[in-house]
Parts: sequence; structure tokens; C-alpha cells
Amino acid sequence: MKANDFLKNIKPNDGVIVVFHNDVDGICSCALLNKYLYSIGVKPYIISQPMPPDKNLLRRIQSGVPNKIIFLDLAMDQQLAVVGKVKGIADVLIIDHHFVTKNVNAQGVTHYNPRFDNPKIYQSASYLMYRILSKTIDLTDSLWIAAIGITGDYDTSYSTDLLKEAEKKYDVKLFSKIAAMIESVRATKAMTCEQIVNLILSVKEPGQVLTGEFVDSYQKIENEIASTMQDIEKNAERIGSLLFYNIKSQYNIRSTIATLLSERYKDKFIVIYEKIGNKINAACRDQGRKWNCDRTLKAAIRGLKASAGGHEAAGGATLEAKDWDTFRENLIRIVG
Repeated sequence: MKANDFLKNIKPNDGVIVVFHNDVDGICSCALLNKYLYSIGVKPYIISQPMPPDKNLLRRIQSGVPNKIIFLDLAMDQQLAVVGKVKGIADVLIIDHHFVTKNVNAQGVTHYNPRFDNPKIYQSASYLMYRILSKTIDLTDSLWIAAIGITGDYDTSYSTDLLKEAEKKYDVKLFSKIAAMIESVRATKAMTCEQIVNLILSVKEPGQVLTGEFVDSYQKIENEIASTMQDIEKNAERIGSLLFYNIKSQYNIRSTIATLLSERYKDKFIVIYEKIGNKINAACRDQGRKWNCDRTLKAAIRGLKASAGGHEAAGGATLEAKDWDTFRENLIRIVG
């Protein structure tokens, strides 16, 4: 496997930057990769990113003077301009599991995605990272990290083999609890994603992750979620198979609320949106997989200055606030 060869060829004196998605799966896959890099004497510079990446990502990468760059859990084949620039300064590895837009292996980049072989497969970046690295080092003691990442990425249907292994050693309830706590810490901004990675790497057992920041943030977010869910029942906009809700919270809980609603209304296409400045960010879910979030959102933004993507059951979109009505009408037309 080319991804495995790329990792095995990293030397202790290499300047390595790891750019990872700022969610539970991205955080856990980064922690697993760091376990390997530490074992060969490499201390990488890690950068968490949303999807699509921030505009300042290139500047941050260049300031690190790398000769190896690894993207985790980010659909960089949808960001060819960024890939084109970074491959000019370093060797590039992409490990991803989102829908494939383009195979960039032919462009001087090492690009691994299980969807090349099976477009329908869904294996989280944490699952992929664990399987790839286990060919080189023994990661048995870090299986719990992979299990948290898999659980936090929602769809576990193609990852049950690792979860069953983890359940033999640990309390399975811990995985979903810690995944929820990581999201809570992110939402309250009590810790950065980079700090969460370092915390995970500093402990030996999953229960040791449950620090004061995690517990305090979890309680704050649980209270906010409860009041938000009550308001949704009164004020959500329901149009056919669509459920729209304009969330107004001091915390970033769009994705969490969208997931909870999708479990409650499996026959609905869920759209939780929030105006931030002159942009609208939307978290969308399709628990019944009737419409396919990724394809639906990309169709709904066609012709707009916007970005969208995701998986079959989950996705997101960012668009100009002035385009919201058009986006909304497109979704109504597509979903019905």
C-alpha cells in the first residue's frame, strides 16, 4: 500500500505537518498517527481544519517549512488548488474516506481512500489510520482511540471488526460518551483540537480522558442541547420531507443537533443552519439515506458561491447569507 510506504519512509529529521479535520474522527486519527510518528522520533506540527479549509492554511503550512505533509479526514481532492501549491514544497499524503471527486495519485500525490475500490464503503479515518499503521507497529494499546473516532463518526457499519475487538477490552459505553465529550469541548472552546489530541496522547486508558474540562463542557452542552431540542419542536419549519431550523446558540452545536434530530425523524432531511457574519453554515442529515446528503447538497449549491459535501447520511454547506433563499428553494425542489 502506497500510504504505508509513505509513512515508513518518513525519517527522524523530516519536517512533518499533519493537517486533520476538526471533528472527533479527525482528532482520533491524528492521535493515532502521532503515536506512530513519535515512535520513529518525529514530533509533527499539527493543524486542525474545517472542511473546506481556512484561507490561511497555506500560510500556516509554509511557516512550518515541511518536507512531508499529511492530510487526514479531509477531502483534499476537492481542494486541488491547495494540493497543487503544497506539493510544490513537500511530499503529500492524503488519507480520506469522503466521496471521491478526483484521484490525485497521478499528480505526484499519495492519495488513499477505500472508495477507490468500493464507492459505497464507509470507513472512518480513525479506522483507516489504525489498519494502516498496524502493518508497521503494534497499536493494540491504542485501539480505544480508534474506537472513539469510529463511534464519533456516526456510521460504524463497515468498522464493526475493530469495534468488536475494542469491546472485549473496554466498556463500549465509554466510546460514545468520550466522543460526545470531545464534541462538547470543541463547542465550548474549552480546548483546541490540537490540545485534545495531546491530551489523548498523554493517557493510557480511555477513562483518563475524562478531565475537568471534558466533564464541565459536557454538562454545559447537554443543557444547551435540551433547551434547543425543546425549541425545535415548537419553531422548526417543516416542509414536506424537509425540516429546517435556524439555530441561535453561543455554542457550535449544529452538527450535534442535526444528528439527534435525524435519529428522531428518520424520514426527514434535516437542515440546521446558522448565520455567522455574512455566511450561513448548515449541518444536514439523512438518517434514512433516501436522498444522499453529499449529492443533495452539491446539487442545491450549484451556481452559488458556496461549498458543500459529506457522506450519504451526513453533510454540510457554507454559503453567502444572501443566497439562503435560493439554497432553501433548491432543497425543497430536490428533496420535496
